[in-house]
Amino acid sequence: MNKKIQAILHSAGIFRHYYGYSYFQDAVLLAVECPDRLQSIRKEIYFPIAQTHHTTVANVERNLRTVRDALIKNGGLETLEAMMGCSLPCGKKPYPKDLICIFVGYLSEQ
Repeated sequence: MNKKIQAILHSAGIFRHYYGYSYFQDAVLLAVECPDRLQSIRKEIYFPIAQTHHTTVANVERNLRTVRDALIKNGGLETLEAMMGCSLPCGKKPYPKDLICIFVGYLSEQ
């Protein structure tokens, strides 16, 4: 599963040098394992990631936004739209939770 997540991230211009890279990968894995975690994302996903990486929930959230912003800057929206099979709302940045949901949906179909 990690290899699939990495391949998608790389195709969207997101590489390991971004602080949020490993956080995003962990978040997707936790959500794939149990999609209900997305209902309480801070408690069920961000907090365990913060504990694992010895950081704060605020750092996890900020670095996930960094991944999102880099993805948009690098033209990764097309990758997301291909994964979803439809367009994203024009002019709106997806929340990090939305990105995680898109990855979970795509990986669950594979």
